[in-house]
Amino acid sequence: MYILDLIIVVLLFIYLYRNKRFSLINPLVIYLLIHLFFVTFRYIQIYLFHSKLISNINYQVNITIDDINKAVLLADIGLVSFFIGFIILKQKFIGRGEKLLKIYSKIIEQRKIILNIFLYSIFLLGLIGILFFNYIPGFEKNQFNKSIFSQLLANLGIIASLVIIYEKGFKIRFVILFIIMVLIFSIQGYARYRVVLSLFFILLYYLKIFNHRLPPINIIVLCFTVITLSFPLKEIGQKIRKGQSIDLINITTNSIENIFNGEAGDLALIEQSAAMINNTDIKNKIFYGRTYTPILFFFVPRDWWNEKPKLNAWQFEISTQGRNFGRMGQISLITGEAYANFRYFGVILISFLLGMFYSFLYFSYAHLNYKHKGFLLLLLFNMVLFQVWRDGLISIFLFPLLNYWPFLGLYFIKKHQKLLQYK
Repeated sequence: MYILDLIIVVLLFIYLYRNKRFSLINPLVIYLLIHLFFVTFRYIQIYLFHSKLISNINYQVNITIDDINKAVLLADIGLVSFFIGFIILKQKFIGRGEKLLKIYSKIIEQRKIILNIFLYSIFLLGLIGILFFNYIPGFEKNQFNKSIFSQLLANLGIIASLVIIYEKGFKIRFVILFIIMVLIFSIQGYARYRVVLSLFFILLYYLKIFNHRLPPINIIVLCFTVITLSFPLKEIGQKIRKGQSIDLINITTNSIENIFNGEAGDLALIEQSAAMINNTDIKNKIFYGRTYTPILFFFVPRDWWNEKPKLNAWQFEISTQGRNFGRMGQISLITGEAYANFRYFGVILISFLLGMFYSFLYFSYAHLNYKHKGFLLLLLFNMVLFQVWRDGLISIFLFPLLNYWPFLGLYFIKKHQKLLQYK
């Protein structure tokens, strides 16, 4: 079975290479690399090297290799459907991109006062979020407030530094600010996406500005180091908070060993998806789109609506004794979520539509000036693509609106600016 997955991945790599689309700014490349690392690589570990199914530690009823086979099959269907959706209307989107490129060959932004007020405001709010809602060594805090407002502020420090670099460029003072934010948010240990996705955004922005399709070798080495350290980041953060010493060389070595010997729990996404797909079948649950309904009310504070359904309410519905997905917060993957809603048809349709959406963004905006609001949207949604792949379609709404709202604020400021146009 792993041969089919491997053939699909190789053929898609060949397609990208032969069509000169192998650029990290291309969502197809991002999606394919995610699949390669978290599905293909893990599947080979399980199938050929008989790595133990790590997720079974959390289940009283073990998942089997047949469950893994089905989850990988669905992931393969989703991958191919994403590619087809991306390609099918590309000529139309390419034409749109060429028209925009002629209009906005150069951009000089107006109303800079409004822009600067916005940048200074989110920076100050970010400092408040750091001081009151994040852990900083030497500062004692009461139990963190879990309201939506406090969570928005807690995330804002590192996001503000991203927005500032995007708008002001890689000036040394802004780079230092970003590095400080990365260090502060790294020691939290939880919500690692705030650090990893921010670094990915910076990487994509760097590639665009310096006109690189792929990172140079030294940047690739740095990226590998960051990815390796991101796995034990919870452990590192916990040691820092407890004032314990940290041996980064030992931690990095152990992390690399765990990745290659199949002991890294964060690689077990396909296993968690397999368990949830299996339970969906066991309980014969078809949600017909109900997993997406939290999009309609997620912004309502729970203090105002005590009975507000949880974002992962559907996971509680498919939970069984020994597999309490809702409480554990398991990973469904976008294909597992789509399968729960509409079975195989859902996997094909949702992946196809997602591919079409990313095709519109890429072919319309990828070649425009990096200051164009459309390219900002492409960067934003490329940054959250992993979360969408990991947690389902709902993340394509939640992450931009809830976690990365300053980028949308910047987008609308640019939308109402007068851009000097040159033909």
